[in-house]
Amino acid sequence: MSIFPIITDDELSDDALAVFEAVNDKFGSIPIFYRLLALAPPLLEAYWLNYKKVILEGVLPPQIKELVYLAVARKRRCIFSSSAHLAICDILEADRQTITAITNQVADFSPRRVATLINFCLLSMDNPAAVSESDYQSVYDEGISQVELIEALFTVAYADTGIFLAKALKVDVDIEIKTYLDEHNLTIGFI
Repeated sequence: MSIFPIITDDELSDDALAVFEAVNDKFGSIPIFYRLLALAPPLLEAYWLNYKKVILEGVLPPQIKELVYLAVARKRRCIFSSSAHLAICDILEADRQTITAITNQVADFSPRRVATLINFCLLSMDNPAAVSESDYQSVYDEGISQVELIEALFTVAYADTGIFLAKALKVDVDIEIKTYLDEHNLTIGFI
C-alpha cells in the first residue's frame, strides 16, 4: 500500500488535469501510479510526455516497446509494472504467445526477431559493459536496425525509471488492472 496520498480529481492542478485527460483517452482510466505522480504535476507531465515519446512514437511499434517494458518489469519483479504493462500489451494486441513467453521467462520464442531484441535488452539492462560485439551482431543478423535497437534500449531505461518509482512509492495494482487481467486470463507469473 502506498504511503503517499492518492490524488482525487477535485484536487488536481490544471496541468495534472490535462495529463489525466490524455491518459484516460489512451487507457480508459487513470492508474494509481499517475494519481501518485500528480502530487508533483511537472513530474507527472514529464512521465507522460516520455511515455508518448518513448513508447508511442518511433520506428518500433508500441506493442514491441510494451513487450520490452513487460520483460524488464518481469525481470525486476515489479508487481505493479508487470501487471499494468501486461494489460497494456494485451490492449495493444501484442502477440499472446509472445506475452506468455515473457511472463514465463522463456528466452527462446517466436517471432525470433522479437525474442532476440528482448533478450538483448535484458542482457544489456544489468551489465551494459558486458555486451559484446557478437551480441550486437546477433541483433543485426535478425534485421534489427540501429534505430530500433536504440529505441528498445531507451525503453529499458524508461521502464527502469517507472519500475523504480512504482517500487519506491509502493504502488498497489489498480482494481481495474486486476479485473482486466482476470477477465482476459492473464497472469504476471509471480506474486
